Amino acid sequence: MGENMENRKYTIEALDAIKRREYWIKEQDLDILVKPIPETDEAGAMDPRFYESVAPMMKGFKGALVKLVMKVGSKSGGNIQKGAKQMRRMMNGIKSVPIIDTVNVREETIRYDSVSVSIRIYTPKEKKEGLAPVFYYIHGGGFVAGSMDVVDEMCKLVVEKTGCVAVQPEYRLAPENPYPNGFDDCYNVLKWIYTHAEEFGGDHEKICISGDSAGGNLATVCAMKDRDEGTHMVKVQALLYPTVDAAHMEENMKKNKEIYEISEKYSTVLNGMLDMMGSSLSKPTLGEYLGVPDDTIPYVSPSLGNLKGMPPTLILLGEYDFLRVEDDIFAGKLKKAGTEVKLIRYKGLSHGFADQVGVMPQAEDALQEIGSFMMEHLS
Repeated sequence: MGENMENRKYTIEALDAIKRREYWIKEQDLDILVKPIPETDEAGAMDPRFYESVAPMMKGFKGALVKLVMKVGSKSGGNIQKGAKQMRRMMNGIKSVPIIDTVNVREETIRYDSVSVSIRIYTPKEKKEGLAPVFYYIHGGGFVAGSMDVVDEMCKLVVEKTGCVAVQPEYRLAPENPYPNGFDDCYNVLKWIYTHAEEFGGDHEKICISGDSAGGNLATVCAMKDRDEGTHMVKVQALLYPTVDAAHMEENMKKNKEIYEISEKYSTVLNGMLDMMGSSLSKPTLGEYLGVPDDTIPYVSPSLGNLKGMPPTLILLGEYDFLRVEDDIFAGKLKKAGTEVKLIRYKGLSHGFADQVGVMPQAEDALQEIGSFMMEHLS
C-alpha cells in the first residue's frame, strides 16, 4: 500500500467503524445505505471533525457570509464579479492532506475548436498488465470556483485503491465564461479521453465519470449528452452531492429543513451553514452566474430531463446536505427510468466533505465506495 498512515487526522478504527456499522433503510421506495458517525449514534448530531471545521466560521461571522453569498445574485455585473472572487477565496483552499505517494501525475493541454483546456492525468507508479479503467473526475465549486488542486488527492486515492487511471479538467468557470462553456470543456475532454485513453494506459471502453456538487452536475449532463448522441462513452457514473435541479432549488431547500433531524446543540451552526450553501446556488444566483435564460433545460437541470438509458449511478451525500431533497428525487427518477441506482447517506455531514482526504474518514470511505462501484461495473 502506498498510503501515508501517519498523515491521517483520524484513526483507521474510525474508518473501519463507518463500514462496520453501516445499515440500510427504505424511504419512498428508495433503498439507502446509511453511514454512521464513527464515534456516536446520537440523533441529530454533527460529525465532530466537520463541526470543528465550520463552527468558528459560522459563529464568528454571525451570518455575514450568508448575506455575502446572497448578494452574489445581484443583477449588477460588478457585484457578480466581486461575489465570484469572494466565493473563490472561500472555496478554493486545499482541505486535504497528502496520504498517497504511489501515483504519477502529469499535466497536458488538449484543444478542440479554438479552445485549450488543461488536464491532469493520474497513473499508478506500479503499472499492471493490460489497460485500466478510466476515472474521469470533474471538480465542484458552484460553477464559479474550484480547481484541479482542490480535488487532487481525491483522484490519487481512487487510483491507489483501484489501479485505474484518472483524468480531471480545468474547465472554464462562470461568470467570465457563461454556460455552456464549462460544459463544453468537460464534454470535449470526455471525447478526448475516449480517443486517447490507451496512450496513458486507459481502456476507452471502461470510463467512469464522476464529480462533486457542480462537478457532479457536469458529470451527469456529460453522461446525458453522451446518451443523447448515441456515443456510449460513459459506462458508469459516481456523483458526490450533485446539483441537479436549478429550477426548484429554493423550494427544495425549504423541504430539506422540514426533514432534517438536528439537535439543539448543533442547530445554530447547521442552519447557518445550510442558509449559506443553499443561497450560493439558488436562483437568481445560479442563473445569473451561468447566464442561462432557462434553468429548466436538462443540460442545466438533469433531474428535469429524460433519464432513460442513463448509466449505472452511485450518489453519495451528507445527511444535512442542502441538496438532499433534490438528490433523493433524482435517485428516485433514475430508478423509475430503469437505471441501476445506489444511494449512500453519511450521518452528521453537510455539503462538501469529500475533498477533505486524510482529514475526514468519510471522505476516504466515500472514495472507496466510488472505486468499488466503478470496478464492479467495469471489471
